[in-house]
Amino acid sequence: MTSPSLVNLRVENLRGAVSPFILDFEKGRKLTIVYGENGTGKSTISDALDLLGNGNVGSLDRRGVGGTTRTYWPSVGKAHTDVKVVLETSAGTCTLSLGKKTAVVDNEQFKPQVDVLRRSQVLSLIAAQPAERYKEISKFVDVSGVEASETALRRLIDNKQSEYETATTRLGANKEAIENFWAQAGCPAPDAFTWAQSEIQKDQKELDLRKAAIDGLLSCWDKVASHPDKLERLNEQVELAKTALRVSKEKFNEITSDATDDYLEVLGILKAAQLHFAQHPHPEVCPLCESAEKAEGLVEEVNRRIQAQGLHSKLDTAKEAVANAERTVQMSTQRLEDFRGDASSDFESLENYCADTKAIFDLDIPSFPIPSGDDQWKDWLDAHKAKREGWKQAADACVDSKNFIETLRRSLNDYKESETVAKDLVAVLPRLREVLAIVERERKQYTDEILAVISTRVGELYEKIHPGEGLKKIVLALNAARRGSLDIATEFAGKAGTPPQAYFSDSHLDTLGLCVFLALAERENPETKILVLDDVLGSVDEPHVERVIGLIYDISQQFQHAIVTTHYRPWREKFRWGILKPDQVCQFVELRHWSFGDGITLTGSTPEITRLKALLATPDPDVQAITGKAGVILEAILDFLTLKYGCAVPRNPRNAYVLSDLLNAVNGKLLNALSVESVGEDDNGDQVIIPFPIRPILDELKAIAQARNVLGAHFNALSFELYPEDGIRFARLVEQLSDALICPDHGWPTKDTGSYWKNGGDTRRLHPLRKPS
Repeated sequence: MTSPSLVNLRVENLRGAVSPFILDFEKGRKLTIVYGENGTGKSTISDALDLLGNGNVGSLDRRGVGGTTRTYWPSVGKAHTDVKVVLETSAGTCTLSLGKKTAVVDNEQFKPQVDVLRRSQVLSLIAAQPAERYKEISKFVDVSGVEASETALRRLIDNKQSEYETATTRLGANKEAIENFWAQAGCPAPDAFTWAQSEIQKDQKELDLRKAAIDGLLSCWDKVASHPDKLERLNEQVELAKTALRVSKEKFNEITSDATDDYLEVLGILKAAQLHFAQHPHPEVCPLCESAEKAEGLVEEVNRRIQAQGLHSKLDTAKEAVANAERTVQMSTQRLEDFRGDASSDFESLENYCADTKAIFDLDIPSFPIPSGDDQWKDWLDAHKAKREGWKQAADACVDSKNFIETLRRSLNDYKESETVAKDLVAVLPRLREVLAIVERERKQYTDEILAVISTRVGELYEKIHPGEGLKKIVLALNAARRGSLDIATEFAGKAGTPPQAYFSDSHLDTLGLCVFLALAERENPETKILVLDDVLGSVDEPHVERVIGLIYDISQQFQHAIVTTHYRPWREKFRWGILKPDQVCQFVELRHWSFGDGITLTGSTPEITRLKALLATPDPDVQAITGKAGVILEAILDFLTLKYGCAVPRNPRNAYVLSDLLNAVNGKLLNALSVESVGEDDNGDQVIIPFPIRPILDELKAIAQARNVLGAHFNALSFELYPEDGIRFARLVEQLSDALICPDHGWPTKDTGSYWKNGGDTRRLHPLRKPS
């Protein structure tokens, strides 16, 4: 199944994308090179794809901005909710929007797989500690499920070992407890565990019945034990009530004896008058004699005389006190009689309980009958109260016996359970450890096999960059002594197992890290992945950089798409001159300088021959510009030919030679033999080869080469005498030669086939292979 091709990438308010940025991908080109000087926004493009595919903005990692880099994802002055990344493919569109805490991806089925390598990660793959290196590659060699199972199994073994130790500890403790109980029982034959088993079989109902019987005796006793005290209190209450009655009567008699003989009669008349005046407060005449003489002040006089006597209220109070005291005597006397009846019944119940309850016959119970006189109850109770402690101890003994048997039962059961658990774990633990060893061995073997394949592939890739340097024997292997650690080694100066960090230059380590990453990234379904290489050519030197570029060209075709960001200027220039072309075509994008106003913007990287064609196509051509551009292109072509065939050209460190030197260097048999074949297809898909001899063009160019110097390179009065058509003709010949030799898609014929030179797409074939002798 063919993976969908990329159409465009849109980035808004992420990092350097302060204005909406759109990168359109050219159809049919699976490699996109994004060139830009430092600070043009290259990493923002990588960040956008990283965020969309992996939910992270990796350019901020290891930047020292703290553990949470999410704060700095939005462009300056923008919120997280303003960030948006949209990737359109031939299959559909996937959109990522940021929330305050999460990222939301629409059309999840179109979300890409993205592998990103940045300059900061290259050394992490090589120079980091083994544990960090393992972490870097773990996402490519994913055995996380197996490792999780190992962790769970290891935790299970630890738990089972702890259970075994607990079981053996409990086994010893319970054995010691049972033997102590056995010793307390007098060590009956035959042994402690046989005795314990027989003890727990005993019926405990008898203990429960005896305990209940003794508790009943204690209850009956406790009821009567307090009766003498209560009887004494009730007798005292009766005596107090009688005393109070006697005092009340004496008080009443005293008041009565103090009154005059006619007091009660007069008092009655006065109180009747007082009641009358309460209804008639302003009498005009005396109600008795009907005289008006003394009517004034009569009411006040009646009230005064009643108050003056003062005995009437005392008399009433005394009568009421006597009545209350009589009721109190009656009630306290009744309570005393009721209590005597109840107490007699309680004593009778105690006597009957002791006589009828067989379970307590062995106890020291009171002697009966109980004295009939209540004044003898206390003496009888005092004579027997010491026995109650014996009954309580007998009841507690029942509880202790029951608890002992229960404790003995628990100890015996715990012992048996611990013994069973210990035996089971003795059998299980070795098997679990064996399983863990198998899982670890299989996981390590599986990982080692993968790493061996990767190591071989890393060596192959590394040899393409460093051919013949003897550094291809790369070994990636898990550290057997430390889990989750990855060692990397190579052969150096005939010594195997050498860490490359000890002897390799930074350039070698960088390319090694790149090779490790590429080998990992291409391992599983690369056709479904977008490969992003963010400025990884930092310290790579010439001529290795051209080999790295060629390697990137080659390997990128395996992926759904590859995007390479770089600030390596020779790459840009060689693209413009068509010198550096892969077997597959690529898209070259150039970024302008970044600004707060415009953000990330694109500019063109136009090949020089395309610029010449544009100049020739203008309605009013600039002859000087045309001849100048054509002369530069011709020099580049002649430089290529003279170097390819080893022609004699006067060279110096500054390459300060003239066009005629290069033209004259291509001569003799070589000039006659030079030809180019343009290879293509017709409408039926059949191969078509069109030959193109080089000599006719070079001969004509030699004839009019002066036009370039006069019209395009220098100020010269001779230019006044030349026709502009000579300059145009010169440029057209250079255009023809360039079109014949250089394919716009696949570049120059630089590959040795053994018979001729060809370009990457085999669309141009240069003959001969060697300079004729």
